[in-house]
Amino acid sequence: MPTPNLGLPQLAADQAQKHVTLNEALYDLDALVQLAILDRSLSAPPGSPAEGARYIVAASPTGAWAGHANHIAAWLDGAWRFFIPGIGWLAWVVDEAALLAWNGSAWVDALSAVSAIQNLALLGIRTTADATNRLAVKSDGVLLSHDDVTPGTGHMRVTLNKSAAAKDAGFTFQDAFGTRALFGLLADDDFTIKVSPDGSTFYLALSIDKDTGHVGLAGATADANNALIVKGTAFLFDRETDDVRFTFNKAAAGDDVALTFQTNYSARALFGLLGDDDFTVKVSPDGSNYFTGFVVDRSTGRLKLPLAPKFSAYTNFDNYIAANTWTKVQFNNADSNDQNAFNGSNNNFTAPFAGTYAFGFSLRFKANATVPTKVIATFYKNGAELGRGRAVSGAPVDDVTTYNLAILTPLAANDVIDVRVNFATSDGYIEADQSHFWGHYVP
Repeated sequence: MPTPNLGLPQLAADQAQKHVTLNEALYDLDALVQLAILDRSLSAPPGSPAEGARYIVAASPTGAWAGHANHIAAWLDGAWRFFIPGIGWLAWVVDEAALLAWNGSAWVDALSAVSAIQNLALLGIRTTADATNRLAVKSDGVLLSHDDVTPGTGHMRVTLNKSAAAKDAGFTFQDAFGTRALFGLLADDDFTIKVSPDGSTFYLALSIDKDTGHVGLAGATADANNALIVKGTAFLFDRETDDVRFTFNKAAAGDDVALTFQTNYSARALFGLLGDDDFTVKVSPDGSNYFTGFVVDRSTGRLKLPLAPKFSAYTNFDNYIAANTWTKVQFNNADSNDQNAFNGSNNNFTAPFAGTYAFGFSLRFKANATVPTKVIATFYKNGAELGRGRAVSGAPVDDVTTYNLAILTPLAANDVIDVRVNFATSDGYIEADQSHFWGHYVP
């Protein structure tokens, strides 16, 4: 009766020629113990096999191997012996340097047939693992794929877990074992990418705040207030094909969408859609108080300078002008007076800041009794004639003769401009409602 696992013949009581049975058992043991297979690709016996040579018979065998597919064929004592493998038998295939296992229907990779390999102290693949690198691999590539065998969920995730926020959970990229880049959770729980030229000095390339998802680039650390922070001295945005556009979108007209320019993190200028849908530029001396430089009306494209002084004034009564005396025309009402630079009580304009200004007047003559022989009208600055031209005529015609003059002149801050006339030989009037004085800053 053969043994239950290897099928070795046993000696029977009072058996004749016991050495024959014993030798058969020894041949079987020699064939199966420390099983090393020369080849598993042959379907026919090789010519001149060496004594003790063993093979796994391939599919569709012929000749002396016919009917023995997947069996173990051993050349022993000048004949082929065949052994039917049992589940779990292992065989080392010499020409493939592979360890196979019989699973009951096929020879498979022995390690893949193991359902679980647990608690290995070290694992080195084509290299030596150590206490620091418990898993070490030398390869041109490493593939981690989703489970399409079981099958699994279709997901593929790699998890790196650290013990505390101050520790690292990251990937290191090296050149000749000198670190050149890191990414992961590095010394905190924000996601970070760092680079290094030498493995000692590291530069922050990317920071993503864990609480908000906000991003910091080029050495900037992300924070909770700014969705994107970038540090640098120059920035290039190049076109992909032809055009380059930046889009800034806000939720509603009453919100802001703008660029802010700061000095030491204190705003000094803003431009964009500020509180409405007109394009506006504002400036600030301190980051708290803002002045509107100009506005472009969204409906017309018209440029508005809300802080640029401009006015239009008139007199609502007949101004009496004595003969032979320079007299200020009393423009006591304003149709418009941006920035309140025109003073109706003093009948003059005061420059709020230095710059170039344009002024003009239109004066209608009104007679008293005798018509003057000559009328002169001009601008005065700070109580003296400006000297930028005069409007002059001989004897005027009552309610007809009109004097017009326009000038462009530089002014210092707080310079005062008014209009004065001189009637030669006879008095008269500057007519109410028909006489005007206007001016504005020229940017």
